[in-house]
Amino acid sequence: MAGSVAELGESKVPPPVSRAPRIPKENRALQGGQPGARYFLSKPGGSGTTPTLERECATEAEAMAEAFKAGVSYFAVTEYRSLVDCSGKQPQFKKEAIKKSP
Repeated sequence: MAGSVAELGESKVPPPVSRAPRIPKENRALQGGQPGARYFLSKPGGSGTTPTLERECATEAEAMAEAFKAGVSYFAVTEYRSLVDCSGKQPQFKKEAIKKSP
């Protein structure tokens, strides 16, 4: 029990690992949204059965705020290209998101 200060300082407990803070699920959508998604406001007075797109917003956060101000809905639209992988015994369909061109 009688140990020197040097012996006590050399404990075998590893130092705590620092991790990046986790972003709650609710805030992830506001930060990045869906990769490749485009955000549109709906036209006022739409029927709700067929989407009627009006103005495009740069981010989901902007679309959410503008939709709230205008009292309308907003849409997240993602475009995909279909691909077929024929390398195996059965062809497999895959999708590839198409990114918005600047």
